[in-house]
Amino acid sequence: MCTALTGPQLAAQAQIQAPVLLSGFEKAQRAFEAGDYKTALAEARLAALGGNTDAAVMVGYILAHGLSGPADKVEAASWYRQAAKRGNTDAMVALGRLALVEEGGLKLAEARDWFEQAAKAGRTDAMLALAEMYRLGKGVRADREKQEHWLRMAANAGVVEAERRLGDVLVGSKPKRALSWYEKAAAQGDPEAAYRAALMYVDNLEIKPNSLKAALLLKQAAEAGLPAAQADYGLIVYQGNGVNRDIRAAAQWFKKAAEGGDPEGQFLYAFTLAKGEGVPRSYEEAYYWLLVSEQTLQAAGIRDYDRTKMELKKRLEDNVAPEILERARERARQRSRARATR
Repeated sequence: MCTALTGPQLAAQAQIQAPVLLSGFEKAQRAFEAGDYKTALAEARLAALGGNTDAAVMVGYILAHGLSGPADKVEAASWYRQAAKRGNTDAMVALGRLALVEEGGLKLAEARDWFEQAAKAGRTDAMLALAEMYRLGKGVRADREKQEHWLRMAANAGVVEAERRLGDVLVGSKPKRALSWYEKAAAQGDPEAAYRAALMYVDNLEIKPNSLKAALLLKQAAEAGLPAAQADYGLIVYQGNGVNRDIRAAAQWFKKAAEGGDPEGQFLYAFTLAKGEGVPRSYEEAYYWLLVSEQTLQAAGIRDYDRTKMELKKRLEDNVAPEILERARERARQRSRARATR
């Protein structure tokens, strides 16, 4: 995927006939990389006036982001237009992004046209932008078919994010195709896609259950640091479902999920602490993580705490010394206050 606009490494791609113009843009590049944006702007202007479209994009970028003085997105857009008219896809994408937020004198309705020009020239970031516009109905009428079209274009070009998002679009209507795209993205290292594929192997009526594949995909997502996957992988390790049972390893996965903010992981870690399975028993820690799990759910707008969790909480409250419970409550309150001030 081209990323010249998100991290402006504006390499001179066009064949420049006049050596002086090439030299001017090279000076602009060196100055830009050194953080001397005024010199970069001056040299890029000269090169752009001589016809170098990459230089015009650099001028637009510096002006749009206010790197050499106050931002001027209207003038930036004019430089981008010059480059876009000569086929520069960086400029097309930049104009599309300005139009999305209605800056630089552009209107929202223009975003689609600029992104389409870039997408038809092979820009996968523009394809993703178009898919999102059609998903949200931003600047266009919401259209699932067009969203799917642009996601498929990017996915066929090997863009991992597009593969996962295409799976999201298809999962409700064509789960087998969705699984295929999730697995493609997972094979390229996408932990979210690996997690979603794993869940489909566990709980989808149109997908044949496969505990081994689910375990491998969950492990991939868990090792990549996805808290929900860590909780689920810990659970299958605890149960020995598709993997060898190992309560110590399970407890460590629960701990990682808990510390990562997953409410189910927080409960499961509390459960193992209360039972002393895989970790030393600690009623204070168990009660603390139960309270944290409640806080996490409440922050997500979930007020109902399920029966199993409530039973464990009541058992601890009925059998553990009040001073131990109060220490856990105070720690949970401190954690809640600390998070509220972030």
